Amino acid sequence: MRREISKYLISGISCDHLFRKIENLEEEEVILDFLLVYYVSNEFIDAYIANKAVSTKKIIEKNMPLTMKNITG
Repeated sequence: MRREISKYLISGISCDHLFRKIENLEEEEVILDFLLVYYVSNEFIDAYIANKAVSTKKIIEKNMPLTMKNITG
């Protein structure tokens, strides 16, 4: 899902939109590649944690920014 992730992850709404797309996929395992992400807001991180907690998919993160990795574990 590299194309679905913006360079600037700012709003919780965009995170909600991303997770709606993830939940609509047929695959049970989804890889999110954050390779070209330059900025992640606290609002996005909060929404990411909440959405991931209720997701029915196994989500694998690659190249996660350190600011996000430190908070999400």
